[in-house]
Formats: sequence, C-alpha cells, structure tokens
Amino acid sequence: MSRLDRYAFKVDYFDAQASLTRQYLLLYYTEDSTVEMHDLKTKRVFLKRCTYPSLNPKELFIGATVGIFSRSLKLVDYGDEVTRRHFSGGVGEFIIVINNECLNEMGNIIDKMTFLELRITNARMTNCPENVCSEFNITKRSVVILCNGSDASVKVATLKEEYPKITIISNPQGIALIRDVAFGPGSTTAVTRDCSVCVIKPHAVMSGYHGAILQRLIDEGFHITALGMYTLSMADAEDFLEVYNGVVPEYKRLVEQMSSGPCWAVQVCSENPVHALRTVCGPHDPEVCHVLFPHSIRSKFGIDRTRNGVHCTDLEEDAPLESEFFFSLMQNM
Repeated sequence: MSRLDRYAFKVDYFDAQASLTRQYLLLYYTEDSTVEMHDLKTKRVFLKRCTYPSLNPKELFIGATVGIFSRSLKLVDYGDEVTRRHFSGGVGEFIIVINNECLNEMGNIIDKMTFLELRITNARMTNCPENVCSEFNITKRSVVILCNGSDASVKVATLKEEYPKITIISNPQGIALIRDVAFGPGSTTAVTRDCSVCVIKPHAVMSGYHGAILQRLIDEGFHITALGMYTLSMADAEDFLEVYNGVVPEYKRLVEQMSSGPCWAVQVCSENPVHALRTVCGPHDPEVCHVLFPHSIRSKFGIDRTRNGVHCTDLEEDAPLESEFFFSLMQNM
C-alpha cells in the first residue's frame, strides 16, 4: 500500500459536559506527523495544524479510537475518496480462532500477526456454544481475533502454516456469526476468586508488544482465564484508576494514557496471583526496574511511570473489582 501525503477521517467525539456527540474531520499529514481538525457542523478549523508525534499511523482505521490532546476520537468513516481507496484497496477481513490446544502459544501467535502486519481490531477469550464449535470445528474455550490488512489472505495462510491448529474463518457469514457470539454481550470466562488483572497499556499495544507480554505471562506459569481488547473513554479510565487519584502525582497522565487507544485486559490465576503478577511486572517506575529488576515486564517494555507497559492489580481486594470492570462492565457495553 503506497503512502499518501495526507489521510482524512471523519471522527466522533462525545462531549460529556454537553451530553452530545460532535463530529470532526481529522487530517493526518504523513510527512511530518502533524494533525489538523475541522468542525463538520460549523465548517471551521477546530485544531490548527500542529505536531502530534505520539499518534501512530497504524492506529488509523475505521472503528479505532485515538487520543489527541486528551480527547477520545472514534474514526467512523473516511474523509475523502482518496483515503478510502488507499485504506480499502486489497484489504481483507478474517477471524483467527486460537483453539484450546494452542492457547499456551497465543502470545507467540499474536506476535507473529504483528510481524505480518495483520491489524487486530478485536480480541476476546470466549466459551463458544456447541453448535458453533461443531460448525466451524473450533474448541469451546478459545481466543477469537478479528483482523484485517492488505494482502491478508496471503498473511493468514502463512500464519496457518506455522500454527496449523488455529482456525481461519474468511466467509462473511461465518465472520458475522462468530463476531456476534464472541464480541456481543453475554457471559464471561472470568473467575471471581484467586485471580489478578494485567492490562497491557495502549502505548505497548501500538508498539506491538502485546503478544510478547502475553507470552511472558504464560511462560511464567500463569493460567489465563479471561482476555479482551477494549478502548476506554476518559471517563472509563478515570473510573478504573480512581483509587490512584490523589495518591500518585501522575494520575492525570495515567488516565490519558489508558484512554489513548486500545488496551488488552488479561485475567490470570496462579498461587498467590496478585503478588506473583506484581513480581513479574516489577515496580511502577521502569528506571527502578532497569537497576533492580532488569528481567521484569516494565523494565523491558516500559518507558516512564506513565507508559510503563502494563497496569497490574496492586491489592488483593482490588482483583475482583478490576475483573468486574473489564469482563462484566466493559464487555457488556
């Protein structure tokens, strides 16, 4: 896919104070990573062209939510035909089902998808109904991944060759059925006791680290009991991180980071899971991790106290609450 000088997208922004959705035209200039916004109602410039290097072009696809200056913007349509042709040409949509027998390799599989530039637009661990399992020859407990990309058919064939136990679904009817089963509201695979929650932060997801982090959790002996890809609004992030308000000086930046794009929530179980997960993740500050815990997740994938790779449950009593937030509230929104 050749590169354009400018991408144009129509975006929605929910103004909580006014309780209404505002629509803008978002322009992204590839030559210098600058952005510009126009109010579609008033036809006026809302944001003058300015540098915004933290916005990755890979984040720009229909259905995505991006954060620009603390505003969560949902990309709902292309802004012009040139952008539409550029992003739509040769793009195929597939569902990858990681069946039960290869769940211990799910991180490696997702890492391979990142390497192949297959864009993941949704992911969920689910218990599929028996009739769906029979129709598509998939296991009851599985991880369902919705993905797309240019030359996707060639790329998923490469993935299938390396991981033959996964299931590929390509026909539109099958994709629609599995999407409803896996990503619609309903029951969860999450447990309510002896668990902890790891949230792979948006910056780590956009950097392509989510597969490696998932595999690290598996290799450390954690049993993954629930998993989902979610995009939090500012209000959602404030609710989730409320316990840190007034406790850590970077609370506002934590909220901005957690709502800046898709995150992956992972529920894990093990003996003494909260302590075990905190040990593997390391302290909040990656600089401390580099010195004292160089093999920790935050040492390897963290940048600073805000973009430190992952959030993990700090207190045992918070584990059920954090599980409920993602695998009940967010999952059924």
